[in-house]
Amino acid sequence: MIPPPWMIGTGPARPLADGLGATWEELPVVAFDPQWSQVPLVERWREDQRSGPAVDGVVVAVWPEAPSPSSVTDLDLDGWTSRLETGFTLWFAALTVACARCREGGQVVAVTDRPEPKESAGWALESALSDAVEVMVRSLALVEQDRQVRVNAVSTSARLCGDPAPWARVVDAVAMLLTAGRPGVNAEVIRVAR
Repeated sequence: MIPPPWMIGTGPARPLADGLGATWEELPVVAFDPQWSQVPLVERWREDQRSGPAVDGVVVAVWPEAPSPSSVTDLDLDGWTSRLETGFTLWFAALTVACARCREGGQVVAVTDRPEPKESAGWALESALSDAVEVMVRSLALVEQDRQVRVNAVSTSARLCGDPAPWARVVDAVAMLLTAGRPGVNAEVIRVAR
C-alpha cells in the first residue's frame, strides 16, 4: 500500500486527485499578458511551496479548463504564445516544486493531456505542450537521479476526447509509478489509450 500522494494541479485535475486519494494543492490561476505581469505571482507561489514538508510521491497535472480543438491557423501569434507560455510556465513551476518537495527515493509523476495521433488535428497546442512536458520530465529525471527520485509521465487523451472510460487506467498507471517497488522505471512516459 502506497501512502497517498501530494498533488499539484489546476482545477480540472481535481477529480484525478480525488481518484488517487491525494492531498491537493492548486496552482494560482493566471493568464499571462505580453508584459508577463503575472510571473511574480507564480514565482511567489513556487517559492512558498518549495519549502514545505517532504513527501514520498507527487503527482502534477496542469490542465486548462474545457479544452477544445482549434485549427492552428485560427490562433494569432499572441494567442498561441500566451496559451503555450502560460501552460509551460505553470508546468515548470509545478514540476520544480514537486522535485524540491519529493524526498530522496520518492516519485514524481506528471499527467498530461495528449491526443491520440490519429485524432491530433486541432490539438497542436496541447500536443506541443505535452511534448515539452515530456522533455522536462526526462531532464528532471536526470537531475534528480542522484537523490534516487524517479520522475515519469502518464499521457492521456481522455479529457480531450471527452471519453471517461480510460480514467481508471490513468489512476492505475499513476499508482503503479508511485509504487516504491519500481526503482527501474525512470524518465518514462506511459501512454494510456482509449
